[in-house]
Amino acid sequence: MKEDYDLVIIGAGSAGIMPARFARRLGLSVALVEKSRIGGDCTWTGCVPSKSLLKAASVAHQMRSADRYGLVPSAAPVDLGSVMTRVRATMQELYQAESPEAMESEGIDVVMGEARFLDPHTVRVQSPSD
Repeated sequence: MKEDYDLVIIGAGSAGIMPARFARRLGLSVALVEKSRIGGDCTWTGCVPSKSLLKAASVAHQMRSADRYGLVPSAAPVDLGSVMTRVRATMQELYQAESPEAMESEGIDVVMGEARFLDPHTVRVQSPSD
């Protein structure tokens, strides 16, 4: 890892990943620091899993009310295990595009650990194993 960056972003959720990519497109050197896991709440507990569950519920509802559109409705039972398998697959698919390897292939240095400001121009990252 290099010592000097044009930009250090603390937090690799969606609010950190997007500006990191944008800054790289502008030609800046970027470090992305994350203390837990890349993707943040949106990928792992919020947006992605909730939207995936809502989509499954919407499809089940449309199947059951298909007669409103002149189609034969279907009251197929919901297999929550299969739904959750799809939710987890969706989360993993998104993660592949924002994994440390994906970020580094775009020229973004990913640093795992907790960031602390030492002064207005210096950030220290303590790795999880320290």
